[in-house]
Amino acid sequence: MQQFSLNRKLGIASLSSHSQHQQLKVHTLLQDVKQKKPSINAFLGARYSRSADSVVDIAREIMNQGTDASKRLETIFYGYGHKSVGDMADLFLCLENVPMITAMRLFNHNPVLAGQERSTRFQNFQNPAFIKLPSKIKDKKIIAAYETIIHEHLRNYRELLKPTYEALKTHFKIDDQDKSQVSALQARTFDTVRYFLPMGLQTSLGFIMSARLWAELISNLRASKLSIENDLAELIYDLLSKNKINNQHYIPEADGLIRHTEKNQARLNSTTEILQLLTKYFKNSPSQKIKRAAEQNCQITYNKDTIHSLLRHYQLLLFPSSKDKKIALKNYTLKKLGQIIFAHHDQHHQLGNLAQSGSFAIEGWADFGILKDLNRHRSLERFVPIWTDYLDLNQELARENKDLFFLCNYLAIPELKKLKQQYEHRLIATYAKIKQFYLDSKDVLGENLRREYTLYLLPHAHATKYRFYGSFDDLQYTIHLRSRNGGHIAYRSLTYTWAQKLAELNPIWQALLDKLPAVKADSRKQFIDRS
Repeated sequence: MQQFSLNRKLGIASLSSHSQHQQLKVHTLLQDVKQKKPSINAFLGARYSRSADSVVDIAREIMNQGTDASKRLETIFYGYGHKSVGDMADLFLCLENVPMITAMRLFNHNPVLAGQERSTRFQNFQNPAFIKLPSKIKDKKIIAAYETIIHEHLRNYRELLKPTYEALKTHFKIDDQDKSQVSALQARTFDTVRYFLPMGLQTSLGFIMSARLWAELISNLRASKLSIENDLAELIYDLLSKNKINNQHYIPEADGLIRHTEKNQARLNSTTEILQLLTKYFKNSPSQKIKRAAEQNCQITYNKDTIHSLLRHYQLLLFPSSKDKKIALKNYTLKKLGQIIFAHHDQHHQLGNLAQSGSFAIEGWADFGILKDLNRHRSLERFVPIWTDYLDLNQELARENKDLFFLCNYLAIPELKKLKQQYEHRLIATYAKIKQFYLDSKDVLGENLRREYTLYLLPHAHATKYRFYGSFDDLQYTIHLRSRNGGHIAYRSLTYTWAQKLAELNPIWQALLDKLPAVKADSRKQFIDRS
């Protein structure tokens, strides 16, 4: 059941969908409740490209003659093409009560969007909302197992919050009378205990994207294997297109540009066929062991072969723990691979993250918390297998429980050894339950739902493979920004390691490494510095 509301004073139109397992809400922040500003902008741009007039004269025509921009847009699509016009109409939406892993996937889906997600530092996790199993699932044992794991994560979070605060306070000699030091301590404590937070917790985020990109997102969410994302797609579509909404006062900003939103299964179909083709070539892929030290969990190389990057992505979907080793395929197999790709993909149906590449390739292991933070940077091309619909989750969970997660760098300080052991003991025990849920739920939930709800059980601590790409400028920007004092110690440590690896790769990077202060988890100065 959908519920629509319009606050004309605030300029916000909202559509919500409530059920036993989710309470999704989508809000669009209108630029003007009386007229379609984004559509007018798009119309101005379309007219401007095929006119000798000043934009002032074109705008005067619209305002003085009462030209209906949305209706005129309908008539000029064929001459201009929908995408070029749709790119000129920006829409601001806020998506509320989505699972945390969906927020990650949304940022990952479009590397150039502008958006923000609600920080875990400012949320109350005493009794937080989480995605529940659909009402059609009647098996009480499976429901209890799922909710028990969620509550166990949250109990661990609450119970270790105070001990972590006290341990960090003692080790870093925090002055209770210094508000800045106490504020830093609180932030670092939240950064450490957030590793327990599961991906099924609800969060909220806001995006600004063009009408074209919103339409593409709807199309891809409709094809998602996550049922929540299917529901989210319909809410976004109905709100932006005014489908099913009978309210004469609501003027959707660019409803005429929300087009071609049918389910896009091109990626699913091509990936399924390609993985079947390549399985025999990758089945003997040697596994890479996880090292606890961040600097041992990544490597940087010159990315000289784009086709190798593509093949590596498919390999990681089948065997996420595998080492990066060049696979020699015969021309016949490569031609067959191309036939599959171009049978499904064209200018309207792209491969997305699977086909991303760049000058430098960075591959390694990182926890969800690190990837969540780095995922918001538009400077890097990204491929994270577990954020796709195609990763073999059996392979992802095949590691020993102790190798399935990382902890915050502060817990590597020798004096915090006992606290670290508490974290490890609790996560190892919870991962045993997650694996059991994954096994027991197969016949009850079916493959897609059991995969979806197992993903919701994974904590921020979950360690997984990533492969990032960037240009020279992309890397220097990200390393400068993310290695500095003030941010989360985990991504600071990782990006500093990137600088070290780059200096080993080529001496030109040594000057960057020399310029950066070494990231040290046990540094009191860095701990209290939030600049």
